[in-house]
Amino acid sequence: MAKNPLPPSGASGKIVTAISFTALSEELSGSKTHLHEQGQLVLSMLGVVACEVADNHWIVPPYCALWIPAGVPHQSRASANARGYFLFITPSASTLPDECCTFSISAMLREMIIELCEGRCDRSIRSKDLITQLLLEELSAMPKVSTHFPMPADLRLRRIAESLINAPDNRKTLEQWASFGGMSERTFSRQLFKDTGMSFGKWRRQLHLMVALKLLAEGKSVQQVAGDLGYEAVTSFIRMFKLALGTTPAKYVSLPDLGRKRK
Repeated sequence: MAKNPLPPSGASGKIVTAISFTALSEELSGSKTHLHEQGQLVLSMLGVVACEVADNHWIVPPYCALWIPAGVPHQSRASANARGYFLFITPSASTLPDECCTFSISAMLREMIIELCEGRCDRSIRSKDLITQLLLEELSAMPKVSTHFPMPADLRLRRIAESLINAPDNRKTLEQWASFGGMSERTFSRQLFKDTGMSFGKWRRQLHLMVALKLLAEGKSVQQVAGDLGYEAVTSFIRMFKLALGTTPAKYVSLPDLGRKRK
């Protein structure tokens, strides 16, 4: 049976709860992994939020939101002065996926989230219900973007993953990494695809994208980020970034701050 995305009249406060956050340090959820009875949407308006979910590393860049289904253990961190919103959504009220994913969030949807959290105090229950209904409908229609770095289950591959995380500028070839893990190239490629669904090239690009988003949010230039990731040519880094997010790094960092408080 399909889930009903529309809350009954007068139920918006129980269906969707919106909370704003400002990260004064890297910790958002404390040092312990936790879970919620409701699904959680993590929306970043400024800076970058990082989440660890089921051994996968997720990045939530500005203008995107990470969906964490109910009951899924996770831990959240953020870049300094990151701002955004947490939405807690009753599982039975939405048609959102049963697995984690990152959504690209439209301007209209952002404004509805801000309104639910910081809007008029005298708004009627019916008005809040209508906003909640439209928000849930719009959210389920948002396009997905890939902003996670999957950690393999195979211990040999996890050792490689940890080495890449510690030194993302390491440009070892597939053959060299396979040797580092004590495997043949064929075994490495086959096991990596089995564990992550990705080729080695795509897997490493995912890590580069996540590191790039974090470094750009910290104020590093496009040239600095490209160098930190081991790209000999800045154009190669720009091409990778645009292919993943549909925009260049320079345009990305020039996006206006939508996280400012309303007057």
